Amino acid sequence: MNKKIILCATALIVIILLVVIMVLINDNHKEENSVFINEYEEIDKNQISYNKNSTVNELKEESGLKGNSDIYDIREEYDGRKILTVKTSLKFKVAFCGLIEKEIPQIDELDNVFKDKLPHKYGVWIENKSRDKIIKAINDSGKTNSKYAISAEGYLYIVEKNEQTQLDKKIEKAINGNKLNILTKSSVCYIVDDVTGEFLDYNFEKMDKYQTYEYFEDDDKKIIFITENNGKQLNDEDILEDVVNLIEKGL
Repeated sequence: MNKKIILCATALIVIILLVVIMVLINDNHKEENSVFINEYEEIDKNQISYNKNSTVNELKEESGLKGNSDIYDIREEYDGRKILTVKTSLKFKVAFCGLIEKEIPQIDELDNVFKDKLPHKYGVWIENKSRDKIIKAINDSGKTNSKYAISAEGYLYIVEKNEQTQLDKKIEKAINGNKLNILTKSSVCYIVDDVTGEFLDYNFEKMDKYQTYEYFEDDDKKIIFITENNGKQLNDEDILEDVVNLIEKGL
């Protein structure tokens, strides 16, 4: 009889404990949901990035960006959120002018350098100091059979068309395409800092030694900075193929 009483008492205690635990869990869950809902309502009420009429200055204040307002475009994300991005046209100009001047460009010289030095024909144009290195990489590659040269204007062309490899076909397509692709052999490119709007030089190879290129594009124009591969950690043929594949994607 005593054993039955003990067993019943034990079972009752276990049931009571289970009920208490379930109540506590349920209350905690409700509290969390309440906090989440309140936070969401607060964000939804105050978050201007979801406002279709948000201005550049409002988004700058919200995000902490410090650049001049005229360097930014408003972009809508997949979820309807509005964010600021540096204008692609400005990124391209800074990259090109830095490439030509071999230093961080000044904002008041961008338009003149761009107007005077930008190649105006489609095809593959190679920056002057990179021409010997790039043409050697193309002609010495085991992935090409045709022979190439660079015109006095700086454009790549075919001088001897042999049985074409896949890479040869892609290069010919780029040469005859309706896009301008600018190539340079340099691990240093020139960028616009998203937060401050400052123009900076950026060594992408130091940041990632396995990165084969960095590029900038604007409409039908693209600049590709090809890694110098200073540590010889990459295969030159693989670098060439990566660059040609990037060009092909934009054609």
